[in-house]
Amino acid sequence: MKIIGFLCVFLTLFFLMCSVYGAETPAYIPESCISMVTVANIQGDPGISWMLDAWIHSPRQSPLRELLKTIKAREMSVAVFPPKQGSLHSLLCVMDLGKGPKPDKEKLNNVILPDPDTQIQSVSYKGSMIFYVQTDSPEDFSAYAVLQDKLIFGSDTDVLKKAIDGPSVEKSAEYQKVKAFFPQRKDGLLFANNDGARFVKFLQPLEEKWNMTLLLSAEYLNWMGSSFDMLDSNQASGIFVFQGSDESKIEDIQDDAEFLGEAFKRKFIAEKIDYKSTVEVKGSAVILNMQIEGIEPLWKKLFEQGILSLIRPGSE
Repeated sequence: MKIIGFLCVFLTLFFLMCSVYGAETPAYIPESCISMVTVANIQGDPGISWMLDAWIHSPRQSPLRELLKTIKAREMSVAVFPPKQGSLHSLLCVMDLGKGPKPDKEKLNNVILPDPDTQIQSVSYKGSMIFYVQTDSPEDFSAYAVLQDKLIFGSDTDVLKKAIDGPSVEKSAEYQKVKAFFPQRKDGLLFANNDGARFVKFLQPLEEKWNMTLLLSAEYLNWMGSSFDMLDSNQASGIFVFQGSDESKIEDIQDDAEFLGEAFKRKFIAEKIDYKSTVEVKGSAVILNMQIEGIEPLWKKLFEQGILSLIRPGSE
């Protein structure tokens, strides 16, 4: 089994996570998302600010990284949506710029331009201007809008319009349950919604991409949540919660959590990373607790690969 595949997905989600308590950007994430992570207190948290800086200055450069060098985003939410027919999964990224300087228009345009000769078009939608380029399958983003102090990038104009229309993921009963499960403020919170088997469908192409089964018990989950505390560039602790939909399947979910814990341990040991984990059952939820130390070299390796490509089957 290629556990490195799931480990890369795990670290990708971990990089994107941060506290959503009191966060503003989830208000622009539509309820139809499969999963969402939010990065808050970007400039003030030492662990998160190190990770963002390391990602921005890694050898694999991109227009989005060039943009982030020039703005001071306070908070960022990234969400994944079901793909359109024959396309990659749709992406939405919402940044809270606060009272900071407005982003440079040329750098904004560069994020969505596939090449310098492409023409940028615009459309007015419910009082907001959406800028976009025509493309069949964007690598990351092909549209953006600036809504007061919020900067929103989307795979296409449709997902941007959904962000403006709502309803927000904050209206989701499952999302509220995830927030309630982690009442204490941490550096990270992930929400993956399996309503209508959307998370199962998200995992299926990833399993084909990595030639491995990620979660055998995924069909028995209502949702998956995770909370992390990134202490610095080298140390982290976290909790994964697998909320079951059927208590008779709790042993299957527990087996998955225990397997993942051991698989992570073997891989981390091979990378000379100290890793400890425990698994416990609370009602219909299975909880995987973990502590990690010595992870900085693996972060840098991940940043060089490119983060979004790991969770978008079909991308390079």
